[in-house]
Amino acid sequence: MASTYKTVLRTVRIPKDLDELLQKDAKAKRTSVNSLIAAIMTKYSEWDRFADKFGYVSIPKNFLRDLLDSSNEEALLGLAERFGAEHPNDVIHFWFKKVSLETLLSYMRIHADYCNLGPVEIENDARNYTISIQHEFGRKWSMFLERFFDKMWRTQLKVTPHFETTDNNVTLRFQLP
Repeated sequence: MASTYKTVLRTVRIPKDLDELLQKDAKAKRTSVNSLIAAIMTKYSEWDRFADKFGYVSIPKNFLRDLLDSSNEEALLGLAERFGAEHPNDVIHFWFKKVSLETLLSYMRIHADYCNLGPVEIENDARNYTISIQHEFGRKWSMFLERFFDKMWRTQLKVTPHFETTDNNVTLRFQLP
């Protein structure tokens, strides 16, 4: 199958030990070094160059889970609501220059892909959307995500999502006007 995008040939010099590491990792992932480097550069272009500007930090999953478990529910939900109203708007305007259905969905996909918070599945049938977020952080994270995404969708696109939430899944449904 032919590629649907144009490519360019770029030659770079890298340290020998870095090349050996890339070859080892590519072999372990059953891919080529070229594909691995393209994936690394894609992550840089879609995530790293923006995440640094917004102060994202990496923490171990078990630390986040423990932090959530020990947090006060009322304070956590207040934070989710405030963060859901402000953060997506700021990030989307910076990354995509406009807020739209497409940029909100991209915001969700990119965060799912690069924050290791679990997969996001997005389905739509005409104006009806279903978005499922699977995670391993427990009930409080589901509560946080529900409040966060409720505020995000209401604030950004004036849509009212309906939620089904379990300890490890948040599913939201909404219909565009």
